[in-house]
Amino acid sequence: MTIECVIFDFDMTLVDSSYAVTESMNRVAEKEGLPGVTREDVLSVIGIPIRESWEKIWGRFEESWLTDFRAGFSQQEYAGILPFPGTVRVLEELSTRGVRLGIASNRQKPAPPLQVLKLDGYFDSVVGMDDVERGKPAPDMILKGMSDLGGRPDTTLFVGDTADDMAAGRSAGIRPVGLTTGFFTPEVLYSAGAWRVFDSVEDVLSLFEPGATACD
Repeated sequence: MTIECVIFDFDMTLVDSSYAVTESMNRVAEKEGLPGVTREDVLSVIGIPIRESWEKIWGRFEESWLTDFRAGFSQQEYAGILPFPGTVRVLEELSTRGVRLGIASNRQKPAPPLQVLKLDGYFDSVVGMDDVERGKPAPDMILKGMSDLGGRPDTTLFVGDTADDMAAGRSAGIRPVGLTTGFFTPEVLYSAGAWRVFDSVEDVLSLFEPGATACD
């Protein structure tokens, strides 16, 4: 069966945002008198909605922290986000093949960093937390993305780097592809429901090679 649509997670799937998020969170920490965070701390919560991730790291969450973050730090964060090697090649090749592409991210608004990175033109659907009632691991944003793209479960893949990504893909009825570019091992990703696991986003192209049984 031909793959017609691919929906991607954003952070740690297409881009390495861990250094930028660490720096931005430490700016918030300094301003609010909170403990500083390490990149390892950030990797353990990237992909979780921001309120939950900050509560997990700092033990509580104040709305004022998020207000300050968005007002003063978000642009600096965007500037520090780096596409993984191969990301642009993957998006170019899939687009050339006529594959429809989407984003499903637990960021509130994934569109602004996509625009800063000049990746927004590849995607016909960009869904974040502001667009759905529930974030991942619920399937809502993947289902919305599939609807936006005119996709079907049997011809759509979801690519992500977390256990919640894999669970969301399974709940949406599509095949989740896990990447080890974030915090999770292949064993954890498979346990969470991954259909395939790769070490880089570029490896996803192997599913489109002649003779590949991409939807077995």
